[in-house]
Amino acid sequence: HPGGAMTALAEPWAGAYRPLRARTLLAQLVLLVVVEVLLFHSYRDHEADFHWAAHFLVGLSAAALVNLAWLAIKGAPARGLLISILLAHLFAMAPDLIFNAGVAHAPWMNLFLGHIWVHYIPGGNTTLLGIALLASGAYAGCLAGWLQARTIEADAGLAPGIGIGGGALIAAQRSPRTTPLAHVHYGPERPPDLLLLHGLAASHEVWEPVAHELASRKLSVIVPDLLGFGGSRRIGTSFHLDDHVDGLRSLLDEHQADQPVLVGHSFGCAVAAALAHAEPERVDALVLVSPPVFRDAAKTRARLGERGWLARQVIAGSPVASLSCNLMCLTRPAMARLIPRLARDVPRVLARDSVQHTWPAYRDALDALLRENPLPATITAPPRPTTVVLGDIDTETPVADVLDHPHDAVDVVVLAGDHLLPFNAPAEVAAVIAHAHARARGSRGAG
Repeated sequence: HPGGAMTALAEPWAGAYRPLRARTLLAQLVLLVVVEVLLFHSYRDHEADFHWAAHFLVGLSAAALVNLAWLAIKGAPARGLLISILLAHLFAMAPDLIFNAGVAHAPWMNLFLGHIWVHYIPGGNTTLLGIALLASGAYAGCLAGWLQARTIEADAGLAPGIGIGGGALIAAQRSPRTTPLAHVHYGPERPPDLLLLHGLAASHEVWEPVAHELASRKLSVIVPDLLGFGGSRRIGTSFHLDDHVDGLRSLLDEHQADQPVLVGHSFGCAVAAALAHAEPERVDALVLVSPPVFRDAAKTRARLGERGWLARQVIAGSPVASLSCNLMCLTRPAMARLIPRLARDVPRVLARDSVQHTWPAYRDALDALLRENPLPATITAPPRPTTVVLGDIDTETPVADVLDHPHDAVDVVVLAGDHLLPFNAPAEVAAVIAHAHARARGSRGAG
């Protein structure tokens, strides 16, 4: 257990540590020893020190590697750590149990963790012992690193980063209170006039064409990567809307921002709206590009499900979702090269960025849109002057979702284009943003 920090953990976090509790491990150890003694005794007339030991060491190695893979992919230890050794051993020795039933050994039995091959490995049980120690040591080392990283996070006042795989497995996430969001500054070096926020499974790259257009108009623009995405992937362990708002507050403070115009795209619209509702005095105006304004829970699930297979698994609460996402994150360099080749209808730089996030950041973003989406209320009663920009052929956030919702309090601009308006129609989007900024500044000056 990671010291006193355990007492501060909520149940979802504490649950990840249950497989490591002393009572749990002791009960498993007793069962493992009792069953292994019985198995060893079953080999008493069959070279027990050779056959039993060989398959036990193979099972131990296999269990260690499986548990290591689970830890790396799920970002938390698997249940039944010691029971897995017993199960792997039973699987490895299954042909011997079958042999006792009268079935002779045959090459196909190598499917049981190389049941026949292991007896001919050079060095015999000494080699198998070395392999078992290496595999077990690798798992123990990674598990110790995982515990230390989670302890560092808890001591920093963060919820431990349960479920964050990849490099964060043994490296603690940084606190958004002390580490500013990764960001790019375009235009004049002064406090920002505009803050552009990207959407789900994206980064600042989606705004780069628009940011250059705005910078050419002598506007100061900051484009951050939201918590858990892009260059901010190693910042934060919790990724709900209030966490994103806290991260943006720190960024605004760092740049001494004086009421910038907040611009969001897709999920970034929800983050922008959440900040505007929380602290309207810090925001001059809102520009919401392709906002996910869903009328009810059923429509929300349907729309989010259209984002693809992974989104549907997340919405359904399937454990396959975290396994798939963290597996992609674990193989991020390879996936960043492969996905642009597969998703040819998506701009290469955006396809590459689609794996530059953590699993909890992706999960919590979808959950926010399902359970705490501020956009319907924002469209109906905006906390600040608001412009909504829609693409006429956008299928992810269709024009009708806004127009069928009470929207008389906001200005609506419909442009020719799909969901990726910032990337595919940068000049037109930049013109709308610049106009909204000029109008907001004019209103402030008149006031």
